[in-house]
Amino acid sequence: MSSIRSIGILASMLGFLLAGRLPGQSEAAPMPDFELPSASPRVHGIAGRVMAATRGESRFGREQEAEVALGENFPLFLLRGGRNPISFGFGPQVYARFSLRDSQTALISHDWVVGVNATGDFGPWDATLQLYHESSHLGDEYGDRFSTERIDWSREVLSAWAGYSTGPWHFAANLSYAILDQLGLPRPGVAAAVDFTSGVAHSASQRRVRPTAGIYFAADAATSWRLSTSARAGITVLPGAGRQVGLAVIVHDGLSTQRQFYSRASRYLGLELRFDL
Repeated sequence: MSSIRSIGILASMLGFLLAGRLPGQSEAAPMPDFELPSASPRVHGIAGRVMAATRGESRFGREQEAEVALGENFPLFLLRGGRNPISFGFGPQVYARFSLRDSQTALISHDWVVGVNATGDFGPWDATLQLYHESSHLGDEYGDRFSTERIDWSREVLSAWAGYSTGPWHFAANLSYAILDQLGLPRPGVAAAVDFTSGVAHSASQRRVRPTAGIYFAADAATSWRLSTSARAGITVLPGAGRQVGLAVIVHDGLSTQRQFYSRASRYLGLELRFDL
């Protein structure tokens, strides 16, 4: 029954968007691409992170950790063309956190996200409706070492993003609601972000180097609206063909980004190498 309800919500969302399609709109319009804010702990890209956890949420405590993130959003087709195109996209993601202090580089936990979205480009404004499934699992080595059990973090979440761009700045806000939650936690959530991207041309190499920075705020009813803050600052190189390579310093202070430890405090400082396809 829960899956039927999720599919029904998605069908209603798509029907609403398709109903707004206007005759004669061009199908050749570029497809809008949904991208998460740059400082979001969740990413659309391939990222490797090395972090010093000064407040570790797992039973390893304070230590050096590494995280691998693999994910992307793929715009599949246009729901509407013209001056304000709307695309339909698909986005899978996986996140795995490892202990670097442990001799076996123990897998602490891994989170999985898969969803669909409808993203619109409205001049300086952009908007996205997203429906996604999120689950979380303890690493085998971690579970064996500390004799702990996995919590059943399984959620179906309906999320709405709105953004505004002006010059090098992009402002974004998010509302989300877990339409299904196996733990019975309070379901609303909010987030906000500011991104800055500047460009410096290097004509000799035909590349572009862009200083970038971002800050991301998130709070959920499930954790009594305690605020978590993430920040990112670095450079992005555009080699061409739509690809991007970024190197950045990352900071997080608030609650864990690993859903197995969602209610525990976390603080880290690290480096991130990210590839955007």
